Amino acid sequence: MRKFLLLLLAATIIMSCNNEAAKTEAANDSTMVKNDVPLPYTVSYSSSFKMGNPEYSAMILQGSWKDWEMNTMDNMKSWVADTITVYHSDNAMVKGIDSLAARWKRGRAKYSAVSTTIDAVMPVYSTDKNENWVLVWATEIDTNSDGKKDTSSVMETWRINKDNKADLLYQFDRAKRKL
Repeated sequence: MRKFLLLLLAATIIMSCNNEAAKTEAANDSTMVKNDVPLPYTVSYSSSFKMGNPEYSAMILQGSWKDWEMNTMDNMKSWVADTITVYHSDNAMVKGIDSLAARWKRGRAKYSAVSTTIDAVMPVYSTDKNENWVLVWATEIDTNSDGKKDTSSVMETWRINKDNKADLLYQFDRAKRKL
């Protein structure tokens, strides 16, 4: 009887260890978004993403958003690649960090104040393309020199290169309507 109980106890411990390993593997896989559902369109870039590095979110929020709000954009070279390409929401394309810095400084000079609310930020990693991205949704209230305020909803998609610098930006915005 004792041998049977010891055998039963050993089997229970072994089964518990195996289940714990399976739970750990499942937890690790939960960060990857798998799309086993057939989509009505062929995805041209990627549909294979997992959560990315949160440090990239902090870099983009500080460099792009906080520095714009505070009108302190002189440290762009620390987080923006020299070869950056930016597609602004007004359909203008800018190439190179010097051109971007000049445009942003001219744009920010039009406002006496800027107030930003970050609605959501998400770093993601494309597993099949081996690329890091940061997605930002925000509300921006710009006050011009006459005191007039404009509110916009903004969505930005930033790509982070192998040197941990932003090298591509897609920006979209829309004037916010009162509900």
